[in-house]
Amino acid sequence: MKKALKIIRIAIITLLVLIVALVLFGTLFGGCVAKNYVNTHGQDLIGRQVQVDHVGLNLFTGRVAIHDLAIMEDNGSDKFAGFDTLDVSVSLLRLLGQTVYLRHITLSGLNVSIVQDSNQMNFQSIIDHFAKDSTEAEPADTTPSNWVVSLHKIHLTHGSADYTDLRRMAHSGFHNLNIFVPDFVIGGKEKTDAGLTVQLTKGGTLKADATWNAQTQDFTADLSLSDLLLDQLKDFNMNPDFVQEIKGALGLTAHVSGNLKQALDMNISGKVDVDNLDLIDSASTSLASLNHLGVDLNKMVLSQNLFDINSIVLDGLNLHYELFADSTNTLSRIFSKAQEMTDTTLAEAVPETVSDSATVDTTLQSIPLQLRLGHIDLNHINFTFADHTLPDPFEFPVTDLRLTADNITTSGNNNAKVFANLPEGGVLLVDWKGNISDWKLNQSLRLDVRNLHLTSLSPYMVAYFALPFTDGIFSFSSLNTIQNSQLNGKNKIDIYKPTLGERRNDVKPQLKLPVKAALYILKDKDDKVILDVPIKGNVDNPEFNYMKLVWKTLGNLVVKVATSPVRMLGNLGGSNDNELFITIDHHEPDFTSEQFYQIDQVAGVAKMDTSYRMLLQLHTRPTDDSIALRNQKIRNKLLQKHLSDLGVPKKQYQIIHLHPSDTVKVEGYSVTLSY
Repeated sequence: MKKALKIIRIAIITLLVLIVALVLFGTLFGGCVAKNYVNTHGQDLIGRQVQVDHVGLNLFTGRVAIHDLAIMEDNGSDKFAGFDTLDVSVSLLRLLGQTVYLRHITLSGLNVSIVQDSNQMNFQSIIDHFAKDSTEAEPADTTPSNWVVSLHKIHLTHGSADYTDLRRMAHSGFHNLNIFVPDFVIGGKEKTDAGLTVQLTKGGTLKADATWNAQTQDFTADLSLSDLLLDQLKDFNMNPDFVQEIKGALGLTAHVSGNLKQALDMNISGKVDVDNLDLIDSASTSLASLNHLGVDLNKMVLSQNLFDINSIVLDGLNLHYELFADSTNTLSRIFSKAQEMTDTTLAEAVPETVSDSATVDTTLQSIPLQLRLGHIDLNHINFTFADHTLPDPFEFPVTDLRLTADNITTSGNNNAKVFANLPEGGVLLVDWKGNISDWKLNQSLRLDVRNLHLTSLSPYMVAYFALPFTDGIFSFSSLNTIQNSQLNGKNKIDIYKPTLGERRNDVKPQLKLPVKAALYILKDKDDKVILDVPIKGNVDNPEFNYMKLVWKTLGNLVVKVATSPVRMLGNLGGSNDNELFITIDHHEPDFTSEQFYQIDQVAGVAKMDTSYRMLLQLHTRPTDDSIALRNQKIRNKLLQKHLSDLGVPKKQYQIIHLHPSDTVKVEGYSVTLSY
């Protein structure tokens, strides 16, 4: 918007200088003299060659008509701006009463061609011309002027403008610009009325009606923008090699009122509608589409940081976001960074004389946000996330997402609910209650993920652990509350029948952890893994990080499983955290069913991860009993055969009969796992 205003300002100033010169010389010296003077001295007036075909003058009526004026480019051959006809009627007698009274002003066929190459605009030489002639500003004269400027029946018809950015090969503009101002008075008490219609080159019609009081600076404006074709947006800051087409149209109505002396105090209301949006890439794939977006703005006042929105309705939004192996993503490919214009570049292209944006920003930041959203209704939202940076491609669709909320404000408690479908019958539920402006005072967020198939997350398991999920259903329930900055989070993970496939030799894992063994240990008798992950903390602590605490808790659990697997298996007995002790009767050559079960449990962990080593040591007292000695050998052979039958490789276990000792109080096997 700032850029467009600067371009319009330059064009208007340039034309006004020429118009004043032509009308003045035409009135005083005649049409031929004015024409010859401007054609000869255009370079001195504005720094460019100027060509005028005809100047007509009627001294009795005060009418001046200028035909076919052209302002040339710096090369002297190409046309920068011009118009077909300017017809002005001046009341000469009223000049005696200190009134500049123009009965009518008609400007037809105004056309301007703006071209940008890098940071240089094609009107830069005009700016430089006026800049070098300027002198140090004198103190402003505050004496009230008795002159009145009264302009009537101002018509601008069939105007057009073109803008071309040679860097991006982007082109836009408008045509059939029509402006009608019935009365424009400076120095009087009357209001100025104006109307405008303009058709954009690539589709869309803008209409505006405005009133302005020059004395009080009060103004009102009604704007209407209809059928703005969104395809013209792709010419600006979008990568033409990636974005093929943008379908859809935008409509806008707005009412603005205020005072030009306090621009930030103006009151803005209106509606915005976007229909049938579809962003299509170079492969003819839809990246984003939208059936309808409607925003009904009741009131917006920037100086008060006030945003009062009656409703936001969004229906049929489809988004596709991808991460690529070259570190780019969908957004970075849509918007070409090399072609983006920064504020610095704009400032270099069209210098500002006065800038108070920093003051405005500081002022707004000191005013609390006042937001009211009467109703928000988001329906039929589908979002697909794809990750091509993994060994296996990952695509995760979230479908039919719905969000409803009423009376969302920054000054009270709010409630919003979200529902979405996940792949293969999964469901996402979110229920939020809380305060926005003082969010540390009171918050409650409940998140439920139900029936999510772990196979859909398998590409990430392969990337991190080189292990694919082959089965399993995942559910997650989280309830987090904040009361006076104190967070209390309860997270429950419920996984049924989690199953991992064989380790992938073609993938180098990013993390080396006994995931298979951990799942084996954590499973209960019903083939379920149930974990409680409580989170507590003070959100005012600068080192507080919720997700960091969650992953730290889960990581500690996995490390505990890896380093103390026997203890994690349950009540198997033992003298320390990582040892199972199986008591034997030297009169019995075999193990009991309970003892076999305990051995099976420990052997199962070793089978899950080849990094584990299983050490079985037989502790006995000295004896000459031949039956006891025979039973010891039989049990060792039975133990070796049993482990072999279970599928535990010989390299993963070792059976040792320690030297008999009188210090042994209870005979038996100590079973130890090490990682």
